[in-house]
Amino acid sequence: MSCTLKIIPTCCVILALVAALCVGCAEKEEEGKVVITVGNITDLSGPAAPALVPMTWAIEDLARYINEEEPILGVEIKVVNYDAKYDPARDIPGYEWARERGAKVISTPLPTTAATLKPISERDQIPIFTWGSSTYLVEPPGWVFCYNPTASQMIKTLLKWISEEHWDYAKGIPKIGIAGWSEPYQSDLTRGIQEYCAAHPDKFEFVAGFLAPMGAMTWSGEVEALKGCDYVGLPSTGTGTATFIREFRGKGYAATLVATDAVPAFTSLLVGACGWEYLDGMLTIHGMGWFEPVPLNQLVVDLATQNHAEEADELLQNTGWLSAIHGDYLVFDILRKAVEEVGIDDFNGKAFYDVAVGFTASYEGLPEWGFTATTRYAVKDMAVYEWSAEAENLAGISGWIPLVEE
Repeated sequence: MSCTLKIIPTCCVILALVAALCVGCAEKEEEGKVVITVGNITDLSGPAAPALVPMTWAIEDLARYINEEEPILGVEIKVVNYDAKYDPARDIPGYEWARERGAKVISTPLPTTAATLKPISERDQIPIFTWGSSTYLVEPPGWVFCYNPTASQMIKTLLKWISEEHWDYAKGIPKIGIAGWSEPYQSDLTRGIQEYCAAHPDKFEFVAGFLAPMGAMTWSGEVEALKGCDYVGLPSTGTGTATFIREFRGKGYAATLVATDAVPAFTSLLVGACGWEYLDGMLTIHGMGWFEPVPLNQLVVDLATQNHAEEADELLQNTGWLSAIHGDYLVFDILRKAVEEVGIDDFNGKAFYDVAVGFTASYEGLPEWGFTATTRYAVKDMAVYEWSAEAENLAGISGWIPLVEE
């Protein structure tokens, strides 16, 4: 449409502008798009940033992909990001910031954030989705939904597998200890190892568990206390993991290092800081697998190569990127079903919650994921991977194994 400008009275100009704006409104209504905002409270500049910046790319990329390729009818997903810097003092300000921008659902990879927000989310009826979980997050079940089971369950499942498939008991009962930062996820890991050893004294001997202040980078005391172990549980957050491995292996100590899938989220950082020689033989247990050729993982590959060509090689050796796509896809599938059930105009956090508590998803080549009225973690099966310096990669050494129940 074209128009010729003329000198006309001011009131006519105003009327013309209003008419033009109304045309824009009509076009927007014809498009039928209502923005649903998801808040992402993460670490973009703190100690976990090497893993969590790619996870931020993942939720943004996947939201764009859903909007363009698998649209939710009448909906445009918008993601707003808040940098909490892995500082618990920023958890509530981040939550309020996201709410002010219209967030109906909050996503956070930070276990401290999810723990802080658990009672607030129920009060305000804003669901929280997170990746790592702890006993506090899932018991009693509330408005926090976790991708993974508790760290305690994962490490117990790994220890059970080790006792059955990895350790030679002709050498006696293996000794195990753990070190890490004092935060909910690591505390749950430590508790899990202690409890498993107490329940199975014929399988493991617990040596010690250390929880250092957040951000600690030197581990001389912990390393010396754990040097005689056969298995050592690692710190779970990037810089802490790397500095511990360097110090432990640098002194020539040979225990098998063990961890959950929080650690391979920092694969590129660990390879750069420690080298494959120090990582060789490490065992990690994953709920999302690695990069097996299944359809959902093809999307993982495509989003990396199409949108982050320079970083793609690193992203495709990183469980942070992998689990972010998996977890966010699950979130958007729940959001999709909630919109279908209540309609766009009535969608809110309660609608998401009502669908989530009975939601299951089956993605080809992967075990079923989902939640129930009493279960607040989606993944129920795990697989064990061994880090290989020769292959410079992770190799699956188990099939899917059921979680150890607590």
